[in-house]
Amino acid sequence: RGGSTVEPHRHEGVLIQRAKDDSLLTLNLVPGETVYGEKKVQVDNPDEAGTKIEYRIWNPFRSKLAAGIMNGLENIHMPPGTRVIYLGAASGTTVSHVSDIVGPKGLVYAVEFSPRSGRD
Repeated sequence: RGGSTVEPHRHEGVLIQRAKDDSLLTLNLVPGETVYGEKKVQVDNPDEAGTKIEYRIWNPFRSKLAAGIMNGLENIHMPPGTRVIYLGAASGTTVSHVSDIVGPKGLVYAVEFSPRSGRD
């Protein structure tokens, strides 16, 4: 978007888009794809001229973890490369961003025991 910048958040793997309304972002592990219809942000790659880096906007109104980060959560305890077990994965909104955070060297085990999430 015009007039915005992307900068690292204090939680490694999380970024902030500074614009009229700041947004949380995670690096999209599968560029071009979305998980739940979220908006994407592309910025020029400073390391490779002519290429872009793609991020996914993480909506704090759809994710308690994102809301906690926006409200000053001190530590999320899952830097890149971490193995995470995520209980209560539901439809995968937050889990998809956790996967982005831990990155390709990390691993997320997502568990949802409610039959409704699988059915919906």
